[in-house]
Amino acid sequence: MKRLFCLIFALLLAATCLAFGEETDAIETIVTIVTAPDQTKAERPPCFPDPADDYIPLPEGENLALGKPVLSGAHTDVYVIKNVNDGKTDTYWESKGFPAETVFDLQGTFSVSTVAVCLNPSSVWEPRIQEIAVMVSLDGETFTQAAAPEKYSFDAATGNRVRIDFDAAQTAFVKVIFTLNSSSRTGGAQAAEICIFE
Repeated sequence: MKRLFCLIFALLLAATCLAFGEETDAIETIVTIVTAPDQTKAERPPCFPDPADDYIPLPEGENLALGKPVLSGAHTDVYVIKNVNDGKTDTYWESKGFPAETVFDLQGTFSVSTVAVCLNPSSVWEPRIQEIAVMVSLDGETFTQAAAPEKYSFDAATGNRVRIDFDAAQTAFVKVIFTLNSSSRTGGAQAAEICIFE
């Protein structure tokens, strides 16, 4: 009985292999080999929309805050202030409580008219509201209000960024003040990048 079972199993196995081989031969006759295009980086096929097309646009000029000296109060854990102008949205600053201030030394005088606050654009960052105001100064001591406190909505669908436009002001220092964050995951302000433009 055992021998009969082994014989039947061997015959079934042989028949399966034979059938598979015939099917493979049939498939190979309809395969078309396509040469991949040369590319030096990952590229999005033209038929797929770019999510960045729906991002809130930023001014085309130089980001005056990038790499400049910046100060703030206490921060949470490893989310230090230097993350806020390192040019990367996968690092971020998080304050410890409110109000939270960031002060940028632009190392020169500029006619500033826009401040952008950006979070990581990934959809894992749920929508939130932050209340933000902008102040400017020529000497770093006396500040005047450029943009009154206002609640801004952050959403990954629009790049998790907000743009604060105001009348152009000659300034050498920019203070960005946060007084609210609706996210339940933090007790402070958050920003991956704060950008300043003329």
